[in-house]
Amino acid sequence: MRLKNWLLAGTSIGLLAFAPISAHAQDAELQTAYQAYIEAQASGDAAALEAAQTALTELCIVGGYASLEECIAAIEAGGAQPAAEEPVVEEEAPAEEPVAEEPAPVEEAAPVEEPAAEEPAPEQPPAEEPVAEEPAVEEPVVEEPVAEEPVVEEPVAEQPAAEEPAAEPAPAQEEPAAEEPVAEEPVTEEAPAEETPVVEDAPPAEEQPVEDAAVEEEASIEAQLSAQVDAHNAAVADLAAGADATEAQSRIDAALAEITAICGVLGYGDIDACLAEFGLELAPLPEAVPTEEQPAAPGDEQPEPVEETTSEGEPAEMVEDLPEGVTEDQIAPVLDSAKDQEAAPSESAQPIEGEGNAEAETNADAEAEAQAEAPAEEPAAPAPANDEEAESEETRALAAEPIAAVNAEEGEAVTAEENTTVNQTVVNNYITNITTNVTGDNNTVATGSQQTPVTVVESPEVQTGGGDAFAQLILQVGTQLIVNSVGLDTDRFYDPQEDEIYYERLSNDRVREVITRPDGTQIITVRNRNGDILRRSRITPDGREYVLAYFDDDYYDDLEHWRDPAENLPPLRLNIPVREYVLDSRYADEEELEVFFSQPPVEQVARLYSIDEVKRSARLRDSVRRLEVGNLTFDTGAATIERSQVQALSGVANAMLSLLERNPNETFLIEGHTDAIGSDIANLRLSDLRAATVARVLTDFYGVPPENLATQGYGERYLKIRTEAAERENRRVTIRRITPLITVAAR
Repeated sequence: MRLKNWLLAGTSIGLLAFAPISAHAQDAELQTAYQAYIEAQASGDAAALEAAQTALTELCIVGGYASLEECIAAIEAGGAQPAAEEPVVEEEAPAEEPVAEEPAPVEEAAPVEEPAAEEPAPEQPPAEEPVAEEPAVEEPVVEEPVAEEPVVEEPVAEQPAAEEPAAEPAPAQEEPAAEEPVAEEPVTEEAPAEETPVVEDAPPAEEQPVEDAAVEEEASIEAQLSAQVDAHNAAVADLAAGADATEAQSRIDAALAEITAICGVLGYGDIDACLAEFGLELAPLPEAVPTEEQPAAPGDEQPEPVEETTSEGEPAEMVEDLPEGVTEDQIAPVLDSAKDQEAAPSESAQPIEGEGNAEAETNADAEAEAQAEAPAEEPAAPAPANDEEAESEETRALAAEPIAAVNAEEGEAVTAEENTTVNQTVVNNYITNITTNVTGDNNTVATGSQQTPVTVVESPEVQTGGGDAFAQLILQVGTQLIVNSVGLDTDRFYDPQEDEIYYERLSNDRVREVITRPDGTQIITVRNRNGDILRRSRITPDGREYVLAYFDDDYYDDLEHWRDPAENLPPLRLNIPVREYVLDSRYADEEELEVFFSQPPVEQVARLYSIDEVKRSARLRDSVRRLEVGNLTFDTGAATIERSQVQALSGVANAMLSLLERNPNETFLIEGHTDAIGSDIANLRLSDLRAATVARVLTDFYGVPPENLATQGYGERYLKIRTEAAERENRRVTIRRITPLITVAAR
């Protein structure tokens, strides 16, 4: 798993701050998770090791560590221990730890700095058992793989020290020996105040047997579980009593997330079995409350809105429970292209110069006449049965021809200009070309008999995050604002600590980007002069090429103009029930999500498009189904997600990974949305960062290859509920599988 330093990236993507929780409780959980991880390693049980590593990794990400290795190193160095035990290391006095910490409980908590004195630990079989429950994480260090000890000494200063400083000063001067036993108890999420008294009894505790510490540790874990079960059951009781359903369900979900995490740390994959071990039980949810126990068919139990339509007669969004103060008339159309028409019914800018009003009236009459005749048209053709059936004859002919390798053409190396890096030079060139293109002679787009103006609203400075350089360029096409994040995808793909990257100029003003990973895998992307993606492939170490995106060169010149590539397509008429077109991830398990993602477009796809054309065209995106990540929402003005919601992406990620096992060429478009609070431009930027945040979590935490993900923000343009107020339903992320739109079907 490549855990890039996305938490510390130079954008708000890196500000992922999960739900507020006591720093001490976080450290205690890390201690417990780490011990369970060590015990699982020693047991040789692959399943237990995987579960323990997953739980530990999640807590490390929550704690703000850049990598699992750094996190483990910090724990071993004592950097992740609760305030009472941490002070010595935190106060930058590593020497204090050995002073008294090693003498008494050598086997239990000897820091990595004293491996020699620690040798006895491995020879002590009895100590093995407590290891998992004993916060003295230093003990297992000796048993850790070779890399563990050297790494420990580096991160001491890198650890997120801000989590413990508050209580460090006091215990810092105390006898380090007392730290070991004390560390054991904070595992519970109780207030640190309880730790202090124990520290006072340090001398006797120093003599305390390992078995006693283990018992205390187990009691702490049981207390944590009991507290969360109580919280869950209290929320269920409130829900049954008629309390606010949204608030109660939120509390239930939060408690379940905590219970799942604790049980995962203990190596349990089944929550019921975990709770039964401690004699605990969850209260059942009231029957009226929708749960995740949905039937096999995707969306079968989704709300009735299948039959709902807007006042304009369009299929409506599915909103299960209308927020307080919202009426059904405020529910928006389910198709984004219909939302566009609704938002700007007369968006087609000004008539071409020289054309009179008479012609405009004639066009209007013609359109009205066409609309009047629409009902008489034949029913929409049935949806294709698979991706191959959704291909047009043109695409099938293209697929039948051999495709030249993405690295076949010889290129000329791009060198840095002035005082910039090569990455920055490339991004600067893209921005310059786009700006020149839309402010020169091509600053209007012809749409039928209309002219739509294109302008650059904002051309920001190039930023450099943890990887490549990038910039968010804001353009206005007619009345529609678009954010074009040049280089942001590469910033996700490229890890400067591990990968190599270089750029080459190709014919026809194209640029080829080549990222080489440590195992030899290459991610190669070819873009035109404006940065639009023409080709993207993954080449494995054995030389096999997986084509993720392939653009038909016959349409190359079309990309020079900012126009909707679907402008000549008729309005989409949904030919399947809304519940089959939109799926809310809250009501689906992994298998249902996988089945939903694998469904073909709802109509035949005219040709292959570039990823950027798909991002810019609501009509094209509407042709593929949409997943609402309904259990993942954002706070107003934030691109961050709460800790309790990280697991909300688990099912989605696993469904993606299952699909990628069958077809490594898949591409998923992650779409970010905001509510209507704030300026249009600010919302565009924010939504773009929200989409990137989700993509990073899917990659860094769940292992979804970044090259199989594309992101785009749409701001407040596609609201589910038409309101100018702050509405949580509108602050969301949606995902579409756009593979059939950008590459040929797998055969």
